[in-house]
Amino acid sequence: MKHTLSLFFLFCFGASSCAQVLSGRVTDAAGEPLPMATIQVQGQGRGTVSAGDGSFRYGFSAKGVYRISLRYMGYVPQTVELRMDHDTTVDFVLLPQASPLEEVVVTGTRTPKLLKDVAVATTVISSQDIQKTGAVDIADVLQDALPGIEFGRQMDGQPVLNMQGMGGGDILFLVDGERLAGESLGNIDYERLDAGNVERVEIVRGAGSALYGSNAVGGVVNIITKEARRPWSLQANARYGSHDEQKYGAVLGFDRKKFNSLTQVSYKSIDTYSLKNRDSAGLVSLIYGGWNVNAGQAFRYDVLPNLSVKVKGGFYYRERDYSDTRKNRYTGGSASLSADYPVNEKSRLRGSYAFDRYGRDDFFPRADVSTKEYRNMQHTARVQFDHDFTGSNTLSAGLEYLGESLMSNQFDTTREGKYKTFTAHTAVAYLQHDVSFRERWYLVYGLRMDYNSRFKRPHLSPKVSLMYKIRPVSLRLSYAGGFRAPSLKEMFSDYDMGDLGWFVVYGNPALKPEKSQNVMLGVEYARKAFSITAGGYYCHTSDKITTVYNKTQDTAFYRNVNQSHTAGADMNLFVKLPCGFAVKAGYAYVFDRQREKGVNVSYARPHSGVFRFDYHYERKWYGLGVSLGGRVFSGLRSVATTGRLDENGNSVYENVRYPAYTMWKLTLTQKFLDAVTLNLGIDNLFDYKPRRYDLVATTSPGITFFAALSVDIDALFDAWR
Repeated sequence: MKHTLSLFFLFCFGASSCAQVLSGRVTDAAGEPLPMATIQVQGQGRGTVSAGDGSFRYGFSAKGVYRISLRYMGYVPQTVELRMDHDTTVDFVLLPQASPLEEVVVTGTRTPKLLKDVAVATTVISSQDIQKTGAVDIADVLQDALPGIEFGRQMDGQPVLNMQGMGGGDILFLVDGERLAGESLGNIDYERLDAGNVERVEIVRGAGSALYGSNAVGGVVNIITKEARRPWSLQANARYGSHDEQKYGAVLGFDRKKFNSLTQVSYKSIDTYSLKNRDSAGLVSLIYGGWNVNAGQAFRYDVLPNLSVKVKGGFYYRERDYSDTRKNRYTGGSASLSADYPVNEKSRLRGSYAFDRYGRDDFFPRADVSTKEYRNMQHTARVQFDHDFTGSNTLSAGLEYLGESLMSNQFDTTREGKYKTFTAHTAVAYLQHDVSFRERWYLVYGLRMDYNSRFKRPHLSPKVSLMYKIRPVSLRLSYAGGFRAPSLKEMFSDYDMGDLGWFVVYGNPALKPEKSQNVMLGVEYARKAFSITAGGYYCHTSDKITTVYNKTQDTAFYRNVNQSHTAGADMNLFVKLPCGFAVKAGYAYVFDRQREKGVNVSYARPHSGVFRFDYHYERKWYGLGVSLGGRVFSGLRSVATTGRLDENGNSVYENVRYPAYTMWKLTLTQKFLDAVTLNLGIDNLFDYKPRRYDLVATTSPGITFFAALSVDIDALFDAWR
């Protein structure tokens, strides 16, 4: 019996005056009955449920065509149109919902593969997981789902990432496989990444430079955006929270034969709030508020039955309330064109071009003057050829060009008094072989060559990943080389803050790329309702780039001086329990040594964990979800510079201790008529506030609240049709 099903549905206005009756049984693919399955006619709010043996009987008072829904917890919901002209008997067969291992992922290999068949360690966060936690941006998404991830803040309040000892400059963030322009202390502008338009997030741990080049030393985070899946759809959403947080958005989609379109726009604002020490009444710092707008448009057109073309564009604007006299303005714009052409049954050719621009201006309202501080532009062109030899033996080869330009207030000025602009060009060739043997052995190996116009020699990044499956156990072993090319800012800075001579930084055009060696070992046990993964890793990074202070010149210079050793282990557990309950938990241990002047300056907390308890209930026109999630971080002992120098001109450090803490979030989700979703949430449930706020600490001011409403207009029309 094939595992396909034709779902047919029913409707009734009262059993006492039924002209037609629909009867039958509801079972799974193995023929086991599914009691209490919900059978409902859309738009009427009425229906029935199956009995203990899966049987049902439902009456219709008039002939006609009815749109009917069938639901059973843990199984794929189905909706069909059924014409009722006479008494009919139909047996319905439902399929279980696909486990996460059945999801198709692309980041680890650049070719679509089922997660369970990917030899590269990959974690997927789905849009359903994002909705359950009420996450509003990518920082929330990552922290809620994975252990070992902590977002701190820079001196001016901007968020910075620490991911198991790796900073924001070591983790490459992509949107649909393309890089983002712009960085601040090695971190991208996370406000650009709106969680409302995310289909899923794929995280590949370990060096990804063999496929993605520079900045993928510690891993790759690829954000896959949504695509229209219905003939037409329109969703409107709104959110309100503490500190006058407001967010409004809309998504409009069309999917008509050869044409697919998705339009997304959102607006978000929040007030400035303060962080105060518990042991002092003094103000420590401000988390600056402001507002931003995100908009995006994506088109896909099937030019020929085997040729698909995609066009995308995006716009981003943010204004931050830095002070009463100064605003920070951030702008971003992106555009891309890609084509996918199957040459024949075994070969596929893909090509793409992407442009991304990011800039920052300072605006002084009283003087009505704006000064340009930063502008980064990237152009990426790529062509990739895939050839499938046997169905389990794929060779991929690609060529890529990356052009980058950067203008910054940290550069010297031209004769006209404008900041200089520097450029770099990178030519890339990569090759990857993905092969499996007897559905047990899975091997991926590859090599990438990056030639940067600023360096004399090309850089080679190898990788090899091996997986062995003894169902339900999978074993993974991988090695990868990573690198991070020095940024244009690190090479060409000529920065004197305020032209006062008290904070001067010079770049170094002779900087070498940071290089890393990564080894990972993992084991996975997976069943339909239970999975557990565990693994360990080691990463050695050489030629790390940092600033070195020269007392004689009273200046800081960028230099290759540091080495780091990062090792760790992690474990993740998922259990699906009866009656709609589920548990997810994760633990991570990290040992991170980053020595500077003989002391370890790492800010990675050695122990961390995440936990989430979910409950889901669904009946006819109403659904209820409850999610309780927590993040736990151990204490950290480290050192920090005092800002003073000893008699030899070396920085003086002091021991610092950051205490352990835990953060919890409670989210209640209610869904009505499969069209209206109401989220209510409490973040920092137990009102945790550190005794002293620091750069390595939560930026939460204490307990906060939010309420979010989302309406699927198209589904609402169907429900009342």
